Amino acid sequence: MEYETILKLFSLVYIIIMMALDFWIFDLILRREYVRVKGLLILLSIVLIMGFESLALAQLNVLLFILGLLLVLITLFSSFIIKDYTINVTRNWKYGLLLSLVIVFDELAMGYLYGSYFNPLPNPLLTAVNNPAYGAMMLGDAIFFLYILRRRSIMEFAITTFAISMAFMPSLYLMDRMLEFTMSLLTSFFMIVNIVLLYLTEMKMLTFQGQLVAISLSLFNLLMMLGLTFFASFNDLHFLTLSMIASMVWYFFLIFYNVPAKKISPKPFLFLVLVNLTELVMGFGESVLGFNLTNSLFVSTMNGEMMMSSHMMRSPFSNPFWWLFPINPLTMIIMTTMKYNLLGKLVMVPFMTVMTTTMAPFYVIMMGAEMSYLVYERFKKVKTRYLKAWTLGILTGIPIFVVLIPYYTNYYIFGMSGMIFPVTLTPFIISLIVIALFSTLFGRGVYCNIVCMSAHMWSNVFYEQFSAKKSSKVWDYLRWIFLVPMIVAFYLYVINQLGKINLSIDPLNFYGMFTLNYIWWFFYFLTPVFGIYSCARQGWCGFGTLTGIFNKVLFKIRAKDVNACKGCVSKACDASCPVKIPISSDISAKGYSNRISCIGCARCVDACDNLEIVNVLTILKNRESKSF
Repeated sequence: MEYETILKLFSLVYIIIMMALDFWIFDLILRREYVRVKGLLILLSIVLIMGFESLALAQLNVLLFILGLLLVLITLFSSFIIKDYTINVTRNWKYGLLLSLVIVFDELAMGYLYGSYFNPLPNPLLTAVNNPAYGAMMLGDAIFFLYILRRRSIMEFAITTFAISMAFMPSLYLMDRMLEFTMSLLTSFFMIVNIVLLYLTEMKMLTFQGQLVAISLSLFNLLMMLGLTFFASFNDLHFLTLSMIASMVWYFFLIFYNVPAKKISPKPFLFLVLVNLTELVMGFGESVLGFNLTNSLFVSTMNGEMMMSSHMMRSPFSNPFWWLFPINPLTMIIMTTMKYNLLGKLVMVPFMTVMTTTMAPFYVIMMGAEMSYLVYERFKKVKTRYLKAWTLGILTGIPIFVVLIPYYTNYYIFGMSGMIFPVTLTPFIISLIVIALFSTLFGRGVYCNIVCMSAHMWSNVFYEQFSAKKSSKVWDYLRWIFLVPMIVAFYLYVINQLGKINLSIDPLNFYGMFTLNYIWWFFYFLTPVFGIYSCARQGWCGFGTLTGIFNKVLFKIRAKDVNACKGCVSKACDASCPVKIPISSDISAKGYSNRISCIGCARCVDACDNLEIVNVLTILKNRESKSF
């Protein structure tokens, strides 16, 4: 057996034994409520010795081992001369941080040992982190610490999935492109699970500990996704590597230090900004990485060379994953920078960045998966049968929105599908007729709750706390102004399709993407400021206003007993309405409410037993009951 092969096998065995010793040492520390400082320092000295041994083995450098041994001896000597006393490690942040730094150093050293023999990179830090051994250690840490701590709250699972998502980071598996692609999907899956758990932590854990975990892990997720974007876009590992090391230190700190759990008010604004930015950056980075990896794997060499030379922005159908990564957002942004002057770049680059990311199938699937669970949480809390059916309708609408409408059919609904398949006049007219018909039969909610992404985002228990307290009559008039650009876009699209004019830009695509992929996200990111359903309440969604006109035909919110509403003091219906429609005033005046701004969310029905929803189903049901 060759000398190099023996060293590789020895390094693997050494890493496994050292990880087992690490787990034994930290199990020894964490299973005791109180430990003696001298004993703790001795155990940490052993871990440091193992770290320096790994570095020495990686370099085959005896002097490095001796130097490390001398440094460790200083720690050991300190343990003998200091005054001994007992401490609770999990309640002392200084020792919690010390433990975190020591274990991260040890695992970096072992990662460097593995990387030096199996996957050396330009510098020691990159070599230490970007290899499968490092991922295996993170996965082992996540499982081991979840087991020994024996805490099973949402917060602990959030911390665990945070570590697991790092274990599958694609930069750790650069030796094979298929493996790298597979791991990128796995890290995306665990990142999505982690974000859902952070939402639940922010929502349910109203303590300093819970809020710190939710906000801090959102911040570190954002840093790692920024690093992934740099890696996917420029093949640069430095930012991602540094962000993973910092994330590791923080993960272990949360494990070793029990943050005080005193009650505090939640900080949703900061949390939402960090999570939304994380989702946006993750959607961009993963779309670029997935596009590059899948096309390099499944497109022929000749086509691959053509793709690189022409800055191809679309995946060919020969790529089996074209449906998940059809467009390269980075290429579209590069093309934008080449096309415009400085002022144009300042306007168009941010627009194209947000637009190409939020229209990417990967991003839509990611957001749909996250929000579907939060809508399910709402389903468990609602009382009325109608509202339960409404939330189930949203859960049904999510795959319709994700799979059928924006990307995989040429039926055009509000500027979402033309980027993949060309949209012609006939399917455009058919889609408008279908929406008009169903909005007449069941109200505006058919579009706003089943098709549009707003219901997926705002119709869950977390966002209910951001309902607006009041509304202004100004928006009742401004919403008609917002209809104008939509009608102009419709008109230009029709005459362009009929050949009366020749436009270089599809007016409906531009209007739809600008509204749904830019303005919408601006208001969504600032939900705590503008409130939920700003699209309906402030009326900037022209298409929503158009479909709301059909509320006037059949859809109503009706009182079972109008006199009971006239004598009501609580006005629970008004307080529950996210759009802030004066439902009680409407009912007192005419017995029902059917305003254009109503999005059919049925919160008022859930808040008041005297209210009911009227649509074609209830009308038919009443007729059948009378016939008997």
